[in-house]
Amino acid sequence: MSSQAQTDRSASDAKKIRRSVFWTGILLGIGIAAFLDETILHQLLQWHTLYWYTTPQGRLLSDGLFHIFSTLLLLWGALRLWKGRDSWNPWQRNAILAALLIGLGGFNLYDGIVQHVILRLHIVNEHVCSAVAGSQPTFLGICLNDIPYEIAFDMIALVILVAGIIWWQCVHHQIVNATMSE
Repeated sequence: MSSQAQTDRSASDAKKIRRSVFWTGILLGIGIAAFLDETILHQLLQWHTLYWYTTPQGRLLSDGLFHIFSTLLLLWGALRLWKGRDSWNPWQRNAILAALLIGLGGFNLYDGIVQHVILRLHIVNEHVCSAVAGSQPTFLGICLNDIPYEIAFDMIALVILVAGIIWWQCVHHQIVNATMSE
């Protein structure tokens, strides 16, 4: 095999490994974000139901469906992590953690912007608003009393997402170099 063919194959292998590591981390990050959201915000604080515009039973049902979703993502990510555990080097493990942060921050930022503002499915803290948005003063469809919670939720998500992206950029070159030297 020529050295060019070996280089092409190594580059292809590196890309495949990078993609696998990235998606494993993303799945775990989204699953962890959803699990923490469900556990802390929905169950412990009893804020932030998945779908606010329904009865208490409907809210509980929507939260239960969301919990199934988060559990399935966690299991899928854990399965991918377990299947690749023997072949990943320390740099790839760091990349999984970076991708996990990207998934965690990205999911929460998506939740805050798309589900809260654009689709208006729910808000962060329902207890600070006396009624469903629409029957009280709002900004972008969000109850005015909830805006500080929305800003904090989105800023935390953004910081986690940016940290994950920066970390990913730092380690993904090391994955390529480690794969090509093997």
